[in-house]
Amino acid sequence: MKTHYVAPCSKQSLPKIRAFVEEELRALNVQDAVTHQLVLAVDEACANSIIHHHLCDESSRIKLTISRNGKELLIELTDNGDPFPIHEYKPEDLAEIIRKRTKGGLGIFLINKIMDKIEIVENADHFVYRFIKYV
Repeated sequence: MKTHYVAPCSKQSLPKIRAFVEEELRALNVQDAVTHQLVLAVDEACANSIIHHHLCDESSRIKLTISRNGKELLIELTDNGDPFPIHEYKPEDLAEIIRKRTKGGLGIFLINKIMDKIEIVENADHFVYRFIKYV
C-alpha cells in the first residue's frame, strides 16, 4: 500500500512532513532508530527542495509517497523542474565543515549516508527522488 502527502513549498510545511513520515513509518512497523534516521533524511531532502529549488514559494507543491515491499522501504519525493544530482554530490571535508561552523552543508551528506540507494527518475514535467532503505 502506498500513502502520499502533498505539501506547499513553505518552511511551515516541514513539521507536517516530518509528522507524516514518522506516522507512516510507524504504521509500517519500521524500528524507531531507523524511523528517526529516515525522518531526518526526508526532512533534509524536502527542506532542500522547498528552500533552494522553490525559494519557499507556497504556490508550488512537492509530493511524498511512502510504501514498503517486504524489506524494501521506498520513499519518493516528486517535484517539478530539474533535479539536483543528489547521488553525485561530493560534500566538503567533514572536518572543514565543523571547523568553519557554517550553517548547512550536511543535508545531502546525511541523506547519502542514511539511504541504501538513491535514484532519480526524470519525466517531461517532473522528477522523482527515489530513496530506498532496506529494513
